[in-house]
Formats: sequence, C-alpha cells, structure tokens
Amino acid sequence: MLIYSMLTYRFMVVALIVAILLGIALPLVGSLAVYKRLSTSGEALAHSSLAGIVIGLVSGLNTLAMSIVSCIVAFLIIELLRKRFHKYAELTITVVLAVSIALIGILSGYTNTNNFQSYLFGSILLIEDSLLYVTIALVVLILLFNFIFFPQIFSSYYSESESKVSGIKVPVINFIQGVLLSLTIAIGQKVVGLFVVSSMIILPTAISLQLKKGYLFTTISSVVFSVSSMVIGLVISYYLNIKPGASILLVAVSFLFMTLSYSIIRSRIYRKRRD
Repeated sequence: MLIYSMLTYRFMVVALIVAILLGIALPLVGSLAVYKRLSTSGEALAHSSLAGIVIGLVSGLNTLAMSIVSCIVAFLIIELLRKRFHKYAELTITVVLAVSIALIGILSGYTNTNNFQSYLFGSILLIEDSLLYVTIALVVLILLFNFIFFPQIFSSYYSESESKVSGIKVPVINFIQGVLLSLTIAIGQKVVGLFVVSSMIILPTAISLQLKKGYLFTTISSVVFSVSSMVIGLVISYYLNIKPGASILLVAVSFLFMTLSYSIIRSRIYRKRRD
C-alpha cells in the first residue's frame, strides 16, 4: 500500500524506473574499476564529469554533452597514463582527480549555486522524458555488451596477458567498457548526483564479493543489491522527505555490513569445523 500510494504520482514512477535502470547499469560498468583494482577511477571520472557540467554552465553549452565529453576525455587520459606508468596506475587517477577538482573550484564561482548543488546530490525526482529515453538506451547497450562479450570480459579480468595470447582484443574491450562507464557516470550524475554515482560504481560489487562466489554469481548479485539499494532508498526518501541520494547510499552501506558480517561468521564456522 505504501509503494502503491507513491506510484500514483507520475514523477515518482519515472524516478523509480530510472533508479532501477541505473541500478542495473552502475555495477555492470563499475566492475571494470573493481577488478582492475582502480576503484578510485570512478571518483576521478565522476569529478571530471562534474567539471564538464560546470564548464557547460559557465559557457552556456549543453551540460549533459559537456559532462559526457569531459568524462570520456578523462578516461582516455587515465588509460594513456596508466599504460605509460603501469606500476603507478593509482597516481594517474590522482592527477586527473586533482585537475578536475581544481577546475570545479575555479569555475563554480561563476555558476548559480542551486544549479551546481543539484549535480552534487542529483535531481531524481525531476527527470525529463528525454533523459529517461537516453538512460533506457544506455542500459540496453550495456546489457547487450555484457551478454555478447561475457567470456571475453571475464578472461580480461582474470589475466590480460593470457587473454591477448588467446586472441582476445583486450584494449578494445577495455575501451568500450571505459566509454560505457563514462556515459553511465555522466548520465547518472545528472540523476542521482556525484556522491551516489562515485559510490554505487564500487559498492554493489564490493557487497557481492563478500559472498565469495563465482564471477557470474557476483555479477548478478551485484545488480540485485544495486537495484534493491536504489529502490529501497528511493521509497525511504519519499516517506521520510530526505534526499534520495543519501538514503540510497545508507541502504547500500547497510547491505555491505550485512554481507561482511555473514562472511565473518561463515569463516569462523568453517574454521571451527576444520579444527
């Protein structure tokens, strides 16, 4: 009954649909950052996306387009520097993050404060139909890519060198994943904000990894945890009148603590049985 009353409003129905779509997309594209041990790349790309938005606000250009362009450029720079300084991959991400924060700090003073803050915390309850259609198209692309190239993606995560020997075009796979990640961050930031996007890229996979199952199970369960966090967080925000981004993150962190507790308890039981 509680959810039914919420769905009598069209804007809440649209918000719920977009929340589910992003819940599917974020862990699928975020796995690249997790398995490559570049978890901070999500934060760097999110800040570069915000820098693009600020540039758009200042120049009068389309903010979504500028966000996408800056996010893709940042990803390409990270990849270029990561290959150049392979042993210091984390440093390349820090450089991009620092430049993005500097641009945001300088240019944000020339923007409207309310417009700027909406991109920090998102505006999931004020989604235009055009953004809904773009999100649907993006999720379809991500699902198709992961379904068609699932074996190649898994192989590249397991061992890039072995994948290259077996004929898999790892750089192409990584590039497509990076572009999809950049698009998801740019669109997701406009909907749920910088803080939620940068966190939900990593959290669902981190939650699922605590269950210590196979790659396929981890991928599917990360989507389940992500969608659940989005939906439950949105419902809580509606009835408690709080920001959706904050409630979504709290639900996701709660799931993380639950799976961590389960993992610890299971390990202790296993040790006792072995002793």
